[in-house]
Amino acid sequence: MKKLSFLLLALVLNFLAFGQKSLTAAVTSKKDLANGLQSGHIELILPAEVSEENVTMYAKYYTNMFTVDFNADTHVATFHMLSNDANSRRVILRFLSANQIVYVQVADSIFDLGSFFDNYLN
Repeated sequence: MKKLSFLLLALVLNFLAFGQKSLTAAVTSKKDLANGLQSGHIELILPAEVSEENVTMYAKYYTNMFTVDFNADTHVATFHMLSNDANSRRVILRFLSANQIVYVQVADSIFDLGSFFDNYLN
């Protein structure tokens, strides 16, 4: 019984220590997102856990689709689309995933990345 208790305690501590937090990005407003889709300059507010170094590091892999300007003070990332089409915008999801972002908040709704693309970027 004692071994079982220690095993359960070890499992719980393992989950607590290595559990991954789901990060959520946000848009400033639906109107700003719609304007960004039209202009090809899409702004997302990244969570505080995302560092400027990570944004720079991951953005360099997608320069054939977009460039990223990141304001470290406000955590706003602006995606400048080179080709403003749905396929190119889908790559934004890969960038967000690389930064451990799982959800995007639009107004009062939270979407997983696939739903965010289907509802707003497609």
